[in-house]
Amino acid sequence: MNNMNYGQDQMEQMTKAATDQAEELSKMGKSGFDAWMKTTNMWMDNTQTLWKSCTDMANSSREKQAKAMKELMSCKTLNDMSDASTKMAQATMEDTMSNATTMSEKTIKMCMDTMEPINDQMTKGFQQTAKKTKKAA
Repeated sequence: MNNMNYGQDQMEQMTKAATDQAEELSKMGKSGFDAWMKTTNMWMDNTQTLWKSCTDMANSSREKQAKAMKELMSCKTLNDMSDASTKMAQATMEDTMSNATTMSEKTIKMCMDTMEPINDQMTKGFQQTAKKTKKAA
């Protein structure tokens, strides 16, 4: 009779442990999915902001180029045209470098911000695993 109770206790313990593990995996899966969805939503929002920045930069550039063309057309001498062309090229290069820096900074920030939910989720998972490992040891 004792062996039968012992076997039943063992079976109940194994069933409880399996149930607990299944519930924990379910919670981890849901948390991971939630983190992924948050990351995806942030990525989409930030991508939209980047495209708006690109559009704004393109519009600004177009306006500056139209103004520069008017200046070139109003030149009376070859020297005036050469000076205007040089100024236009310099301004275009400065704008290009400024825009590239701005887009680079925004892209890096976007990547850092959007990965934060996944990083947090992974950190929590590693911490839980470390706690369990300490308890088991």
